[in-house]
Amino acid sequence: MTAEEFKAERKRLGLTMVAMANHIGVSQQAIWYYETGKRSVPKPIELLLESRRVYEKLTEKERGA
Repeated sequence: MTAEEFKAERKRLGLTMVAMANHIGVSQQAIWYYETGKRSVPKPIELLLESRRVYEKLTEKERGA
C-alpha cells in the first residue's frame, strides 16, 4: 500500500489522523510517517484495512445495495 493509498483510505473512512491512529492502534506520528512515505505501511495494517473494505462490500451486497 502506497502512502497515497493509505491517506486516501483514511479520508474515505472519514477519519482524522488521530481517529485513524486510535482505530488501528498506532500513534498519530506513525500515521504521518505512513502518509508522507517516511515509513512504509506495515503489512498487518494494510491487511486490516483491506479486510475492512471486503467486509463493507459483503454487507452492502447483503443489504441489497
